[in-house]
Amino acid sequence: MSIDIEIGTSLSNEDAAHFAATTEAITSAMQRVRERHAAYSWVWTDEIRCRGCNASLDIPPLASTNVSADKAFQAHLSAQLDAFLAAGGHQRGESG
Repeated sequence: MSIDIEIGTSLSNEDAAHFAATTEAITSAMQRVRERHAAYSWVWTDEIRCRGCNASLDIPPLASTNVSADKAFQAHLSAQLDAFLAAGGHQRGESG
């Protein structure tokens, strides 16, 4: 059974509409965050930099691997998404 069917059968129409709208807002926000923070570059063995916002992200020196860098960058994206959603879907310097 898919999750949509399971959720749909246990929610009222109003709750299902709210759930769908919330899901759409989060999906849209995540897409916008990924567009603005698409990648990172290695600066040194213990630092990467977001190509979107130029944030410096530290990597533990003894764990300077692509896996560690990917985890640090994912944490950066999560923080950006949280900030974007907390701001009501608007980032600094963005109009609309």
